[in-house]
Amino acid sequence: MMRGVTAAGLAVLVLVGSACSTDPAALDGETQLALVVPAGGTVGVDPAGKVVVEFDGAMMAGMEQYMALHEGDVTGPLVPGAWSWSGDRRSATFSPAAPLKAKTLYTLHLGGGMMNGSGGSVGFNRHGSAMGGQWATAGMMGNGMGTAGSMMGTGWRHNNGTYGMVFGFTTA
Repeated sequence: MMRGVTAAGLAVLVLVGSACSTDPAALDGETQLALVVPAGGTVGVDPAGKVVVEFDGAMMAGMEQYMALHEGDVTGPLVPGAWSWSGDRRSATFSPAAPLKAKTLYTLHLGGGMMNGSGGSVGFNRHGSAMGGQWATAGMMGNGMGTAGSMMGTGWRHNNGTYGMVFGFTTA
């Protein structure tokens, strides 16, 4: 029998316990990935639309080099286009050079070694999976050759051993 513990008190204990996890993958970064549009798993995306990635803090200059849009899965060719940052460096928008192809799978790849404006790591755990993201494992990266192989270096490598997160979506 539990004595003197209310439901609210138990909820606080559960929250504190989960926030104090010793899992290294749960301890990443102060700045968090906050939003990905379109979210992973989305179907019927407008081929003329843009891809947007938002963080809850400012990002370090140059981090767009660790954001890529692939046709197909993460081993597919890169989609030509350009990333542009908002003035506060919290939001990056990808504008493809041409509209995306209809009824085609695309995969957004975000490098796990990206840094925030203070040089700290960026966390994906808090929101990434909820937005349809999956950790980019070595198996997903194929044989390490070609495009995917170039995305396995320092800026792509997360402290949990993966190569960041991927978010797949399909156009209308």
